[in-house]
Amino acid sequence: MRLSSDLLVTFSVVAEHGNISRAAEALRLSQPAVSAQLRSLQDVVGERLYTRTAHGIALTDAGRDLLGYARVIATTLSGASEHLSSRRTRPRPLRLGLSWTLGAWAVDIVLSARDAGQEVRVTSGHSTSLVEAVTTGDLDAALVVRSSETLPAGTTSHAFSAEDLSLLVPGGHPLERRGSTPLLPVSEEVFLWPMVGSTVARHAERLLGEAGVTPAGQLELGSLTAVREALARGVGVTILPPSVAAPEIEAGTVSPVLIEAPNVTLEYVLVTPSDVLARPESRRLLDLVRATRARRS
Repeated sequence: MRLSSDLLVTFSVVAEHGNISRAAEALRLSQPAVSAQLRSLQDVVGERLYTRTAHGIALTDAGRDLLGYARVIATTLSGASEHLSSRRTRPRPLRLGLSWTLGAWAVDIVLSARDAGQEVRVTSGHSTSLVEAVTTGDLDAALVVRSSETLPAGTTSHAFSAEDLSLLVPGGHPLERRGSTPLLPVSEEVFLWPMVGSTVARHAERLLGEAGVTPAGQLELGSLTAVREALARGVGVTILPPSVAAPEIEAGTVSPVLIEAPNVTLEYVLVTPSDVLARPESRRLLDLVRATRARRS
């Protein structure tokens, strides 16, 4: 017979109470069942572990030697049981996808969730990839830039906010004094691209194409952070929503110039499963994002 954890747990409880009857009550077992487990444990060990007394039991030397190991097993199993129980009762973290363009919202949403006793884990990426993750159940919701593509089946969008694209130029750039401009002057500039293939990049491509403009030079920098750094250093210009460079605009190292063209407005939406009311995590995330927006506006 193998030495089982059940036998060791029973032995540790009997030793703690010093009485088989009281141990049986604590274990919610019958007294004969506890006695049978003790006999089985002694058979495995090959030595007597206890002797009966007028008041209960007394451990033998072999019993005292084994008790330390039995208590470790009992404590470990009890801790594991409590851990699993707490995981079942504690809500799992809410999983939010956040478009790179909307990264400035991450801190507000996570802090609002913490204040509400909820945990939010944010994943950043392309809007299209994040929406796909909502359809597969890998994300509970995604705050993204609305694209011209139809949403996948099983998802729906909730209006969040909107913002006009601007031509962002370094502080002191000649176009800054105009306040607004068509895109033709961009043909003489180095154009800074953030994430190629992203929704904001596709909007920039569309606007340049509609204006018939090819920049004199183009740099693919791969991130909004790199584009902001290049703008601040006077390297080139780009088309982005002003919110992504809010600190630089406030500091005067970057300036937004209005674009004289139609269809420059970006819509931001929260995408959830269509049956959001039947999905508690998605519903909580929707309420949380809306509440965060209301406090910030």
